[in-house]
This record gives sequence, C-alpha cells and structure tokens, in this order.
Amino acid sequence: MKFPSFQDINRNDHEHSKCVLRTKREYCSFPAMANDVRGVANFVLDVAEADQMTLSNLHINKIVYFLHADYLVAHSRALVSAKIEAWTHGPVFRELYREFKVFGDGPITARAKIVNPHTGEKEIARCNFDPEETKLLEELAKKYVSMKPSALVAQSHIDGGPWDQTWNHEGETNASMRISDELIRRWYGRTVKH
Repeated sequence: MKFPSFQDINRNDHEHSKCVLRTKREYCSFPAMANDVRGVANFVLDVAEADQMTLSNLHINKIVYFLHADYLVAHSRALVSAKIEAWTHGPVFRELYREFKVFGDGPITARAKIVNPHTGEKEIARCNFDPEETKLLEELAKKYVSMKPSALVAQSHIDGGPWDQTWNHEGETNASMRISDELIRRWYGRTVKH
C-alpha cells in the first residue's frame, strides 16, 4: 500500500488543511486552519463589487477585522491566520495594508495575490468556505461594506475594546501592538449574537 506524502496531502487539500500526516499509517483530523487574510479580503471585495461598492485600504482592513471577530465568536476558531496590529486608525492586517497601499486612500481596483507554494507563481488569493460559512460571511460583509469607514474606525476604537486595550495598554510592553484572538473573543463574545 502506498501512502501519500505530506506534500501530496497539502497539494490535494491545502485549502482546508483537515488532514496532517503523522506517520505512514496514522492520520489525524483537525478543524480547518484559518484562512489567508488576502483571500478573505478578496471575498469581501467580491461582495462589495456585486453591490457596486468600492472599498479603500482602511475600509477593507476594518471589515476583515470585524468579520474575523464575528467568526471567532460564532465558530470558536480564527477566520484568518494573520496577526492583527493596533495602528492609529484601528486594527490593521499588515499583509492587507502592504498589498493595497498602492491605491492610497482611493478605491481598491485589484485583488490580493499570493505565491502558490507548488508552482511559485503569483495568483489571486481565494478561500473555499462551506455554504454555511459563505452565507454568514456574505451577510456580515454586506453589513460592514455598507458602513462608512469612519463608523468602522469609531466602532473599533470603543472604550475598553480590543484595540483600545492594546493601544492604551498599561504595564507590560506590547512592542508589536498585537491584538490577540483571545482579547477579541472575550470582548466580542459578550456583544456579538448570531
């Protein structure tokens, strides 16, 4: 009997990452890994485009942050794998900021790309959500896309919220200004209802 290599498993199921080769005879199933933040951003850009809306770098960062928070509470796991940082205008994903900074504060007119680990070629980042996730994320994305960026910034700056606790922290240093998933889960778990 031939067992697949780790690369074969990743190549065949790298989007979901549900299986990891532990030994040649033993497989272990884990919940799906978090998505690349650029794929989630592209999903949001597609939702906005379908509603004839445009998004700026500031706007997309806040929308993906709130989607991540809602998803974290609803599914008890992260939507995205990227680190979230507290910047002056709220939570930011460095990958998204860098990808879309060429647009300045204007509308984003392209999709984020990633390097395919199997081919080395750049391609548009995508996520493969199941139908239930797609429905939830589309509904939430439409809600956030319809909000003004300034309203999302204000919402992200709420007193005592994750951004505020990270930006205005006392005591221990937080040089990277990382907003942890645990902080997000604790805060939004009290306020988000699906």
